[in-house]
Amino acid sequence: MTKKTRVALLAGMTLVVAGAGGASYLATREPAVDTNAGKVTAYYAAAPVQVGTAASTALAEGSIRSKAVPPAELPADGVRDPSQLSGRVAGEVIPAGTMVTTAMFPEPQTRIGTVVIPAGKRALALEIQPMAGVAGFVGSGDRVDIYGVVKSEPNLPSVRLVVQGVDVLSVNGAGLPAAQGQPGSPNLIYLLAVTPVDAERLIYLNEFEKLYFDLMPKGEGPVKTPGTGAAGALAV
Repeated sequence: MTKKTRVALLAGMTLVVAGAGGASYLATREPAVDTNAGKVTAYYAAAPVQVGTAASTALAEGSIRSKAVPPAELPADGVRDPSQLSGRVAGEVIPAGTMVTTAMFPEPQTRIGTVVIPAGKRALALEIQPMAGVAGFVGSGDRVDIYGVVKSEPNLPSVRLVVQGVDVLSVNGAGLPAAQGQPGSPNLIYLLAVTPVDAERLIYLNEFEKLYFDLMPKGEGPVKTPGTGAAGALAV
């Protein structure tokens, strides 16, 4: 046997041994685990989503993203496909990390589809002077208290807190399609969610007396006030 032949045989035996060892290793090695096996697609808030935000905007900006979760972690009305949010807007503030459900994005209630009116309420538009309307510091998603300034009673002008914790749906059409236009008046147009009874009171006061708003802190509850007239306002 020539030297060349011995070298060739030795190389072949080495390959056979290596192949057998590799096959043995592969046979004893744990199979790869599919970490997504048995999971379903869900959508969650990767960043806080503010009330009135269109779902399409939140998805495009990455505020809402998808991830794979065990079926038990997906709520009954959990969103599994972005088509479930088509044409909808957030009806509440959605904190980061929250699993998104269809209830958080209710069906559009108006033609423009960008205003969510709470159950039992109506959307009432009021034109308010800037200073009386908290000088423009109020926007969609805020809550305001509304005061009535009664001037028409002879010798008895007074101020009273008439409605508390009113949801502001929009101010001057912010967020509405451009075709809606903007008011020509320098005053602010507030779209408020109120009951029909409160709407009557506010319309009366806005037409025949005067309204003033204040901006409520987040989480603040209702308060009781005595109202005031000339004597109370000047009391020491």
